[in-house]
Amino acid sequence: MVQAPDERGLRQVTIDGAPAGSAWSQRDLRRQLRRAGLPGDMDLDDRAAVSWRGADSTSWPGRAGRRRATIALLAAGLLVCALLLADIGIVDALGALTFSGRLTGVLLVLSGAVQAVAAVAVFDFWGKRTLRYSGATVVAGVLIAVATQGLLLAVWFQEREWTPYLPVFLALSLWSLWAAWTIWRARAWKGIPYPKSFTAGVTATALLASANFAYSAVYQPHAALVHVKTEATFGTPRPDPELPLTYLPVKLHVKNEGAVPGYVANSIYWVWGRESVFDAKKSELDRDKWRADTESGLDTELHVQPTAARVIDTGPVIPEGAWMAAGTDFTTERVVQIPTDARYDLVSAAMSVIFMRGDRGKIGPEFVNPIYSWRQKSERFFDCSAAPCYEYVLHHARIRHNNNIINVTRRPRYMSSARWFDKTTSGITFLISPFNSKGRLSANAEGSDRYGIDQYVSGLTSVPYASLSAPKNP
Repeated sequence: MVQAPDERGLRQVTIDGAPAGSAWSQRDLRRQLRRAGLPGDMDLDDRAAVSWRGADSTSWPGRAGRRRATIALLAAGLLVCALLLADIGIVDALGALTFSGRLTGVLLVLSGAVQAVAAVAVFDFWGKRTLRYSGATVVAGVLIAVATQGLLLAVWFQEREWTPYLPVFLALSLWSLWAAWTIWRARAWKGIPYPKSFTAGVTATALLASANFAYSAVYQPHAALVHVKTEATFGTPRPDPELPLTYLPVKLHVKNEGAVPGYVANSIYWVWGRESVFDAKKSELDRDKWRADTESGLDTELHVQPTAARVIDTGPVIPEGAWMAAGTDFTTERVVQIPTDARYDLVSAAMSVIFMRGDRGKIGPEFVNPIYSWRQKSERFFDCSAAPCYEYVLHHARIRHNNNIINVTRRPRYMSSARWFDKTTSGITFLISPFNSKGRLSANAEGSDRYGIDQYVSGLTSVPYASLSAPKNP
């Protein structure tokens, strides 16, 4: 007995009163007969052998081509979504520095796994529906696609930059809308035994993933405190027993006193010798001198007029790209050689560190390799702001946000930090920027707040130069 076609064009088949399956076409029906042990070439129009209910042997409205196209499009879209979510999530699941970041990555990978299972369930649901929960699985996979593609497009829209992932996002977003309309027409949720619980579970998972993304990408990197202590102090000077020199130790100390680990992008220390003119007869402060000192950020002294400040020692403190965990400290000591007949009245020291918090991004390992200006002048990939360029030692690498969703929705950013030098002074700078269409660093620098980068400068430590000229040991 062959029943009338249902709403999908599938006809149920019974043999001797027992269910034997269903058929989309005469060819499919003959396959069912052979499975039941009947001749596959029997006469289907023989009413003594076959009873047709509701329609004759010529009515097969199953639309095989349309059904197969629907299966192919749904399965392919779900598989591509699954691969995309796994590609994005595996980076954070294995490498995020925070628990919430790893949880977000794991949720994305698990969502991709659900979609992969849903791609397989499509064949059953748009087939003969022998599995009880194939419809629910397909609904879950499509809803995940709608939610995740909406999230990716929303994050991309903040910057609206071209990335290799953008065509995939756009194509899958359009596909997810079509897929949602398709499962709505097919009433795929009707086979779900507990639709309210199922809806609540999918909604809770989506909310958990969104909350973890917001927590790991927005709240946590702003709530955790960063405090880097930098300090430069002088040790006990020692005169050279033979040469007219004084050896002055300088102790340089850096400690990550906050709760967030991070990278040292660059560091530098300076030791200056100050020359001044002394006037013992002055009895009141000069207004013009006060104004000039105020504009220069100097103290106003009654009897002293500084005339020059010379850098007599400078260099790096910590290797570029060094990782400092919370609570880690680093101490090193330099020895400055100062002529005993120098005309300084004060010797001062200070240091500075550029620190990037590790819960917002990662600097590529190539950052530790220096690029020297005297070897790169004809192949620079950036424009100097000064003309001519200062001499510099540059460290450059890609910087990745600690949430991979942000990485795939924006152009690559690069961290460039230089220690520069001219004839009278030196310093350190940093820049975060993408490459422009010409393959050079864009002039539109990224805000340092996004990656938690700041420069920490120690207080200025000074000692009288006269105190360095201690008498030699008898």
